[in-house]
Amino acid sequence: MILQRFFINNLFSYCGPSEFDLAPPGDGRNVALVWGRNGYGKTSFLNSLKLLFTGVSDELRETVQRRGGRFGRNEYLLGRGDEWVGVFNHRARAAGDTGFGVSLVWQEAAGSVKVERTWQLDGDEAIETLRVTPSFGEPLEDRNGDPEGEARAFIQARLPDAVMPFFIYDGEKVQQIAEANQQGQLHQIEQLLDLVDIDLIDEYLGRNLSQWRRESKDASQHGINARRHEIQAIEERLAGLAAEREELEEEIEQNDYAIKRADVALQARRQFALQSEESKLAGKRESTVDALQQRTQAFFDAFSRDAPLVLHPQLLESAARELEKIAAHPNRRLRDELEQVFAALPARVFSDPPMPMPPLTRDQEDFLRRKLARVLDSYRPDAADLTEGLFHLSPAKADGLLRLVEDYVQNDHLRSQWSKDLAEIHRLKTELADIERKRNDVANLAPEERRLFDARLAERAALAARNDALNQQIGGLKEQEITLNKELSKKREDCRQEEKKAVSADAARTKLTLGQRLQTALAAYRSLLKARRREDIEQAINARFAELMTSHGQIRRIRVNEDFSLHYLGVQDAPVGMGNISAGMKQLVAQALLWGLKDVSGKEAPVVVDTPLARFDRGHQENLISRYYPHAGAQVIVLPTDAELDREKYALLRPHVYREYCLDNPDGDSTRVRLGGYY
Repeated sequence: MILQRFFINNLFSYCGPSEFDLAPPGDGRNVALVWGRNGYGKTSFLNSLKLLFTGVSDELRETVQRRGGRFGRNEYLLGRGDEWVGVFNHRARAAGDTGFGVSLVWQEAAGSVKVERTWQLDGDEAIETLRVTPSFGEPLEDRNGDPEGEARAFIQARLPDAVMPFFIYDGEKVQQIAEANQQGQLHQIEQLLDLVDIDLIDEYLGRNLSQWRRESKDASQHGINARRHEIQAIEERLAGLAAEREELEEEIEQNDYAIKRADVALQARRQFALQSEESKLAGKRESTVDALQQRTQAFFDAFSRDAPLVLHPQLLESAARELEKIAAHPNRRLRDELEQVFAALPARVFSDPPMPMPPLTRDQEDFLRRKLARVLDSYRPDAADLTEGLFHLSPAKADGLLRLVEDYVQNDHLRSQWSKDLAEIHRLKTELADIERKRNDVANLAPEERRLFDARLAERAALAARNDALNQQIGGLKEQEITLNKELSKKREDCRQEEKKAVSADAARTKLTLGQRLQTALAAYRSLLKARRREDIEQAINARFAELMTSHGQIRRIRVNEDFSLHYLGVQDAPVGMGNISAGMKQLVAQALLWGLKDVSGKEAPVVVDTPLARFDRGHQENLISRYYPHAGAQVIVLPTDAELDREKYALLRPHVYREYCLDNPDGDSTRVRLGGYY
C-alpha cells in the first residue's frame, strides 16, 4: 500500500479542503516530511488518517479527556458544551458548512483504491458514509459505522485495527509503552496476535455460560419454588382478609338484629306516650315517605334526561340554526318532492298514451331515456351531502329534531317545573322531619320511662354508627383483596414462566456443556498461538534493537517469555534489572518492539509517525534518522517540529526525503498547507 493523495475537509484544525500529494517519485526515496509547530496541525493530520481507517474508534475517543467517562460517537464528532468542541472544525461549522470528512487514494498490486469517510449534519446528528472505490472492482459503501459492512471489511483486509498502531503512531505513544513496560508491551503483542478478539469472544461466551447456568434445571426449580412460596403467602393473606371480613359482616348482622329490637322497644314507648296519635303519625309518615320517594324519582328522571339541553341554551340555539338550514335548504325540499317524480316520470313518458306518430324507434327511445335520466340527476343533491353533509338526516328526523330544539329554546316550562319539584321535595322532607320529631316526643312519659326511651334511642344511634364504621372497614378490606388478587395473578404468571424455563432446562444444560468445551478450546488455541509466534517476535525485536542501540552493550539480548513479558539480558546472559535501565533506553526498546511487531505482522503499509524523536538522546536520534526511518517501510511519513529535526539531523535524512509540506496555523483553527520545508 503506497499513499498517493490525502484530503482533509473541515476536520480538527483544518478548515475547508486541504490536499497532500504523497506519491513517491520511484527513485528509491521513501520519506515525506510534514513540518509544523506544536498546535499547527500535525496531530490533526495523524488523527484524520486514523479516522479514515477505523472511524470513530475507542482509541480516538479515549484521547479526549472527559469527566465521567469517554465521549459518545456523536459527541466526539460534534462536541459537548465547553468540554470538547468536536472534530468538526468549529470555524467551518459556524460559517454554515454541514459536511466534513477525509479521503485517501492509495496504490496496491491490483490497482488504485479511493477511500472516502464523510459525515453530513442531520439536525443534531452526524450521518456517516464510508465509500471504497477500487479500480479493480465494484464500489462498496457502508452507513453509520456498520461493523459488518463490506467497505470496512475491505479496509480491514489491508490494515486491520490490531496492527494499525505499529504503522500509524506518535512518539508520545512509544514513550507511554516504554513507561508502561510489561503491560503496554503485552497489549501490543496481543493486538498483533488477535488475542484481543479471542478475549472478546471468551468474554461474551462467559456471559452466555452464566445465562445458561441460570436457565439450568436447578436454577429454574429454585425460581419455581420461590414463586410458589410467594403465591402461598398471598393466598394466606387473602384467607385472613376473608375471615376478618366475615367477622365484621357477622357483627353487622348482630347489630342489625339489635337495632330491630331497639326499634320495637322505641315503638312501644312511642305508642304508650302518644297513644291515639301514634297510629295517625305512623300513617302520615308512611304516606309522606311514599310521596317524597315518588317526587324525588320523578325529578331525577326528568332532570337527568333534560338538564343537559335546558342548561345550555346557547348550544341549543346554535343547533337550531343549523337544523333550520337543513330544513329550509331548497335542494333538500326539491329532493323530497322529486323522489316520487323520479320514480314515475320515465314510465309515464314512454308508456302512457298518447303515443308519438310514427312510433319512436328503439334507439330513439333509449336516447331519450338516457337524456331524461341525466336531466333528473342534475336536480339530485350531491352524494356527499346525502351521506355526510346537510342531507344525511332524513326529512322527518331533521324536522323532529328542530321542533324538539325549539321547544327547549323557547319554553321555560321545564325550568319552572323543576323549581316547583325542588320546593315540593323540600316541603316533604321538612314534613317528614316534623313527623319524626313528634313521634320521638315522649314528654308525657314518667321520668324513668323517658330515661329508658332516651337510652334505647342512643343505643340505636350507636349501633347504626358502628355499622357505618364496620362497612367502611369492609370496604377497605375489599380494596386490599383486589390489590392482592392482582398481585396473585402476576405471581402465578411468573410461576408459569419459570415452569416454562424448567421445560427447556435440558437444552440449557446441553448449551452449557458445549460452551464450557468451547471455552477450553479457546484457551488452548490462545496458548498455542502465543507459543508459535513467541520465537518470531523475539528474533524481530532483537534484530531491530541491535540496529537502534549502539551506544553501549548493557542489554545484549531481549528474551520474550511464555507470557510475552520482556526480560533484558546483559553479558553472559546475566539479567539486567528494570530499575537499572534509563527512560531513554526503555523508549528504544519500545521503538524496537513496534518495529519488530510490524515486521512480524506481514503487512505492507506506510509508516506515519508524529513527534518522531521524543526523549531520545542525540546519538539515538541520529540512529533513528539514519537507520529506522529510511528502512521502516516502503513509504514513511514523518511529522516533526523544527526543534526535533534541526539542520544537522535534517541533513542526515535529506537524501531519503522526496516531498515536504509546511503547516501554518496562527489562529489555531484554520491550518494552511504549503509545499516546502523549513530549510
